[in-house]
Amino acid sequence: MTDENNQLKTTIKELLESARYNQQTQDRFYALELYFLEANSYELLIRRILTDLKRQLKLSQVELFLLDPQQETQQLISEIYGQLNYKNLIYTDSISEIKALYSGDIHLILSNEQHDIAKLGPGMSQSVALLPLRRGNHIIGSLHLGSRDQQRFHPGLGGEFLLHLGTMISVCIESSINQERYKHLSLVDLLTRAKNRRFFFQALATEIARSKRSKKPLSCLFIDIDHFKAVNDLHGHLTGDRALRCVADTIGPLLRQSDVLARFGGEEFTVMLPDCDLSHAKEIAERIRDKISHVDIANDNNQNFQLTVSIGVSYWQEDQQGFADSEAIQNHLISQADKGVYRAKEDGRNCVRVVEIVAVDNNKNPD
Repeated sequence: MTDENNQLKTTIKELLESARYNQQTQDRFYALELYFLEANSYELLIRRILTDLKRQLKLSQVELFLLDPQQETQQLISEIYGQLNYKNLIYTDSISEIKALYSGDIHLILSNEQHDIAKLGPGMSQSVALLPLRRGNHIIGSLHLGSRDQQRFHPGLGGEFLLHLGTMISVCIESSINQERYKHLSLVDLLTRAKNRRFFFQALATEIARSKRSKKPLSCLFIDIDHFKAVNDLHGHLTGDRALRCVADTIGPLLRQSDVLARFGGEEFTVMLPDCDLSHAKEIAERIRDKISHVDIANDNNQNFQLTVSIGVSYWQEDQQGFADSEAIQNHLISQADKGVYRAKEDGRNCVRVVEIVAVDNNKNPD
């Protein structure tokens, strides 16, 4: 009887420990699920999938394939965030590339076989899980997990947790892309695909704060198309729109990824140049001015004409120009660049000008 009681106690203890372990696993999963659902941007979600998931699940590799047939997602994200530099984020324009990973039928793969491990990039993985990402009946991508533990993802493992993880991540990815589309509409000029005025001011405030901390210079360009009203009057507004797009398309490749090009309004563009002193800002402005002046623009009759621009340059650095607060710095950058444009117009247009001011030291008391 004593032996039976001891055996019963042991069984109950094992059941309780198993239940406790299952509850802890379920709690961790719910926390992980909430962690992904709380990501309020595509950039943050991708970082949590590719970086944080690897750490939290103690994986050796995480790779994400996303189906993007028209490269729409890549263009959208690039216009909002620039290039996301993740080697383990792979976009593909063909479902056949994803099918090839699954050898045809797309379903959950758990394997410690070398031919499946080789489907991931170079790493130390000894077992892998390939999770199809679906929305409804459509494949949107594939999530690949690798572990150094050979038994972590063996074929006999129950895959319910991983399938649910794949479903949840699929929902998050689709939702975040839709949110970025709405964000894109509010922050990008739809005609030129440059950032809009609202985005420019948000980015400028961020860069001013960063420059104050780093003590690095910050420059701005104001670019105004010369005689643009005459373009609309002579060639029509459709050609005028084409000219605006052409100017934006010409400026973009001349900038760094960290720079911000925005359409400020009408025929005026702005460029924010982080970590760029006045000398380099003037060089960039001159390259832009020269490049635009040599671009042929076709009107509705397929006749080419050319444009010129007048550019004003402004500059600020924390240890050289003292201002009371960030708003004063912003006003300085905008007003001085705007004055530079007016000076360029006065000097005959198609030129770059800087209107410098004597810095005011706000820490000094008047005599």
